[in-house]
Amino acid sequence: MKTYENEVDEIIDVVVKLTWSYTIFRALFEKKDADREAREAHPEFFLIMHDSLFCGFCVATAVLFEDKEKATSICNLVKEIEVSKPELAKKLNERIRANRWPIDELQKSRHQVCAHRWKSKTPQQVFDEVRPRVSMMKEVLDLSRSIISELAEEAGGEKPKDMERQQLSKETLECIAEDAGQVMRAFVKTCQRSETN
Repeated sequence: MKTYENEVDEIIDVVVKLTWSYTIFRALFEKKDADREAREAHPEFFLIMHDSLFCGFCVATAVLFEDKEKATSICNLVKEIEVSKPELAKKLNERIRANRWPIDELQKSRHQVCAHRWKSKTPQQVFDEVRPRVSMMKEVLDLSRSIISELAEEAGGEKPKDMERQQLSKETLECIAEDAGQVMRAFVKTCQRSETN
């Protein structure tokens, strides 16, 4: 049986990967003319990267905000502190409720496109309904990071410092974005070489 601390560690890992995924997504799909040319020259690669990163983000969102009783999730970690820290639990639940719309929309994408294919709707119909945007991803990311930081502090130990120092530091995220930027630059160079030949 997992302890509360084990569950916090597990959710920290999901939030870290959610953060990294978002960082790579933003770096690969920013609106820059040179990057657009690279994406147009290699459409299959970028389509797969886009769908993989987006679907991974939706799956992680569904995991983080699952409210089924036996799930390891942010929602259930908050439920576990309701007795010992009722004010904190109330505050965190209010923040989750306030951001429920983007969470629900990304979960809908996960359930109806990334994990299952519903007979009644095509993936495009689901996307037309949800209209996913980077701002939705950012809202969910910021909420997840904020709440897990508070829960990690409540769990005690060095979790918050380790989390920030090792995986979520500004330097780490800049390195991840730079790595994605190197991928873009490699494709841009490929495009430029093919234009000169």
